[in-house]
Amino acid sequence: MNENVFHPYSSDKREVFAELIRQHGEAAYNFAYRLAGNEQDARDLVQEAFLRALRNFDKYDSSKPFEAWLTTILRNIFFDGVKRYERKHSVSLDGPAPKEESQWEEILPSAEPSPADIAQHRERDQLVQQALNSLPLHYKTAVILCDIEKMPYEEISKIMSCPVGTVRSRIHQGRVLLKEAFNKLNTVEVN
Repeated sequence: MNENVFHPYSSDKREVFAELIRQHGEAAYNFAYRLAGNEQDARDLVQEAFLRALRNFDKYDSSKPFEAWLTTILRNIFFDGVKRYERKHSVSLDGPAPKEESQWEEILPSAEPSPADIAQHRERDQLVQQALNSLPLHYKTAVILCDIEKMPYEEISKIMSCPVGTVRSRIHQGRVLLKEAFNKLNTVEVN
């Protein structure tokens, strides 16, 4: 189904919406997972985004990509949650750092890789996710949308409500910070 061929006021609104969710649900979950860093929060984010999208479906401009609209809703829900959390919680710089839970427990071994390869892959993925989680939100979002979701700069610009030049800058700086964070974590793990 071509998402730009319908009108959101049509009588089969729920059917059209359900089809769009089927088409874009996996991408929405992947984006939410990268933002949240864990499966449960990603599911909650996606569920809330789907509910908001359904409630506001009559406001959706069908001449624009549905995935960008849904991603914007997801991003806003996540940022609102982070802002609420930051207002309620303060972190002591003198206290112990919170322990990270395994983020990739559902990777199933295939018949080909050895257990050592699987463990190494899992460990690297955990380090990448930890490094990604350490980025400021605007860099993290830009890197996820560009490098993981493979969105064009123009679409990212609309989602993040900033000029394309700012998107390019955030992606570049985000990649630099991600590499630094990954290398730092990788060095700590080796020592």
